[in-house]
Amino acid sequence: MKYISLLIVAGAVFFSACKNGNNAPKTSKELLEQAQQNMNSGAGKFSIDAPAGWRKTDTTLNGIKLTFLFAPTETDGFRSNINIVSENVGKLSFEDYHKATMATMGKYMSNFKVLDSGDKEINGLAGKWFKYSSDQTGGADVVARNYTVVKNGIAYIITGVAKVKDEASVAPVIESTVATFKVTE
Repeated sequence: MKYISLLIVAGAVFFSACKNGNNAPKTSKELLEQAQQNMNSGAGKFSIDAPAGWRKTDTTLNGIKLTFLFAPTETDGFRSNINIVSENVGKLSFEDYHKATMATMGKYMSNFKVLDSGDKEINGLAGKWFKYSSDQTGGADVVARNYTVVKNGIAYIITGVAKVKDEASVAPVIESTVATFKVTE
């Protein structure tokens, strides 16, 4: 759960910082409060199918509504997972939103490294994806895959996280799950 909480807090930080022109240092509490103003705009407006044997949970963490999909087993105390959050992108284009997200992650996530990236259509919606590691994801031990689509001014961010040693088996599960994602409103 430690890695999951760190990912959500890191996500809240980079999502909120994308829109903040003031670079004054902020506390974690201030960053979360700021993030909550733009988060949750797509909560309940999407569907995604859990992989066979995975557990689906809708929850709220630090005021941010998210959907978790948890793998049935753990590896070295870590459970692979997929989480979905949403955010109002305001007046930013998808391209500008994506660039701001990447820049902010690089700024706020220690040792953030993009390992691969590209475009990805998800159920007819243009999207982008990138694979990354950072200290918040467990360093070289854990990798994350982030997929983002925007519809009606709302970004839907799907992040799959796995241990590096499980990546070969978990990455195809993440990919097939992402393919089931649909905006319903």
